[in-house]
Amino acid sequence: MGKNVVIAQFFTKMYNAQSNEILDNIDIIKKTQKLYASASRFGLELHTLINFENENAVPPLQKIINVEPFSHYPSDKFYFLRWEVTFEYLLKHPEIEKAALVDAGDVQMMNYPFADVQEDTLYIGDEGVDLQTEIIKNDSKPRYLAQFIQQNCHLQLLNAGVLVGTRQVLLEFLGILTELYVQDAYEQTVHPDEAHLGNYEMSLVNYVAYQCFTDRLRHGRQVVTRFQYFERASSAWFKHK
Repeated sequence: MGKNVVIAQFFTKMYNAQSNEILDNIDIIKKTQKLYASASRFGLELHTLINFENENAVPPLQKIINVEPFSHYPSDKFYFLRWEVTFEYLLKHPEIEKAALVDAGDVQMMNYPFADVQEDTLYIGDEGVDLQTEIIKNDSKPRYLAQFIQQNCHLQLLNAGVLVGTRQVLLEFLGILTELYVQDAYEQTVHPDEAHLGNYEMSLVNYVAYQCFTDRLRHGRQVVTRFQYFERASSAWFKHK
């Protein structure tokens, strides 16, 4: 019998475009304290993937896993690398049956999700804006992504700060993301003057979710609370800020 887990990622010594800084000397146990407390209430393990040494005591239901980012090409973009290492981690751990992939510092589990997860469905967070939002509009993107955003600008913005699904669905989603990012990294070496992926994976996440999981996609208040509403009580699985 497989098991259900929560997985988060946190890397240091990489440029964070949102905070405009390079983070170092992070207490990962403190950083994930609220997430861990919320998941452990339901007896769930929190697996935290990091690229630095943790020197603090680890709670009983938390696993700290040191991972190496892909070495196939040079990159320091955390928002893409996090999905690559998670994809590889899931591949190496077939005992994981269902998982919730969440942001380490600003997500908490409100209700147990896995009893309601359907086999062939991807569950994802969202925000109360559409694809014309600034984080997508101002970020560089290749031509096919720019066309998709232009043609579908009315669609609601999906936020991969919360991703839930079976092992098969998550591997499919992360595999497509990784393939497209690797291809773009290669294209940058061949056609450096063309537009390519920028600092954030937001455009790519929405493209893959809407294009490849059209009839298998669920988001809304079952999955997450209203983004940045800091709600204390909800029937949603997760609170995202």
